[in-house]
Amino acid sequence: MWCTSMYNDSLLKQLILKENSTAAEWWARPPVYPLLKVHVFNYTNAKEFLDGKEPKLRVEDLGPFVYRETAKKVDVTHNGDGTISYREHRNIQFLLDESISNPYDEVTVPNVVFLTGVSKKRTEGAWSQLGFNVAASSAGQSAFIKKQVNSLLWGYEDELLKLAKSMLGTEIATSKFGMLMTRNGTSAENFTIFSGESSIRQLGVIKHLDGKARLDLWYTDECDHVGGTDGSQFPPHLMDRKQMLKVFIKSLCRQFPLVYDSETTALDGIPAWRYKIPTNVFKHPNEHLPNRCFCLQESDSCPPSGLFNISGCSMGAPIFASFPHFYTGDRKLIESIEGVEPVQEKHETYADIHPRLAFPIDGASRFQINVQVQKASMISGLDKFEDGQYLPVIWLEVVPGDISNELREMIYHSTYSANAIQMSLRVGTLAVFVISFILLIAKCYYHKRNCEKKQYLPSASMEPTDQKL
Repeated sequence: MWCTSMYNDSLLKQLILKENSTAAEWWARPPVYPLLKVHVFNYTNAKEFLDGKEPKLRVEDLGPFVYRETAKKVDVTHNGDGTISYREHRNIQFLLDESISNPYDEVTVPNVVFLTGVSKKRTEGAWSQLGFNVAASSAGQSAFIKKQVNSLLWGYEDELLKLAKSMLGTEIATSKFGMLMTRNGTSAENFTIFSGESSIRQLGVIKHLDGKARLDLWYTDECDHVGGTDGSQFPPHLMDRKQMLKVFIKSLCRQFPLVYDSETTALDGIPAWRYKIPTNVFKHPNEHLPNRCFCLQESDSCPPSGLFNISGCSMGAPIFASFPHFYTGDRKLIESIEGVEPVQEKHETYADIHPRLAFPIDGASRFQINVQVQKASMISGLDKFEDGQYLPVIWLEVVPGDISNELREMIYHSTYSANAIQMSLRVGTLAVFVISFILLIAKCYYHKRNCEKKQYLPSASMEPTDQKL
């Protein structure tokens, strides 16, 4: 009625990822430089625990170690059917001034390579387990490892992997291991998303991952389906507070829901809507039945509340995701290790999303990586652990960081200038409507008066006139 929808639609059309458009250029090389903040759990009594002198492990949260991520899309192909295919490339740069310490400090952490080897061998025969035990001993491997933070995160030559590679050859891709090694550089996965050209209601939604619409990992189509967005943009029509947003995180093998929480401000006063990941997203199916489909197909059991099994997309390693410090998790997880202290404000995930443009302008994505101890009868060094015990390794926080001036100006214009124009349209349209209504009433009134006057005037004589054909 107020002619604002047409103007709003013209703004939103600028978000469509047409080839050679500004939106497509910013999408391919985002004018945003996120900060990756890494916290490492340093085990301060690992030796005492393994020697049986202390009954419970103790950790200290070291961090953040802060890195700037410069992201871009590579191998971009506009497919001509309203979709775009691409790979992701990230370049990581350490920021010493914003970090708690330098990345060459040594930390003691769970030995993920060793624990993964034990997990894989536990279902094999005694001779295979004994062979692994000898190989691990000769490589100096045990349940914990001491490494520099930089090596732990971005890769080091692992003696056990090197030995395995020399024996198995091409079955082992590399002898290097790092908790975030695959995050730096070009991703192996190829994404296909909707550009919004066919329908802006699908803008940014992931259609395929490596040409497939399914992960082939979870029980139901809903859980196994590749969908949602990568979190950098959402379809604008979903911004009505009632609709759930969905983010697909490849490293965690699933979509995550975001639900509206409250109104807030970001970027020095820009109005935004805060969305959060629900606290039941990692609950055990006994507490939240829809999570039943996320139990791995080859296993009929789910981890305790607060944990999510991602071994299916971690090359079979016993890796479990959670919120930092087991926030929202089972109390047994929190109490099993000294130094774990969940705090909502520090450890929850949220996104502050522009209500018109439908992309985040602030927020924090926070997840923790844990490894499970799965004991094998013929492999030594794990006697003091409970079988199935979960050990936190690192947790990550990703925040927007720096935003270019051009993007800031666009956000401000799309908020204040656009609101002013829309208000002008409302006022102008209302004024036109009122004036038109008054003129219509006036015309009807004068027309009625003229008709009444004609009724009282004498009839004029009608004289014949010549008419020319």
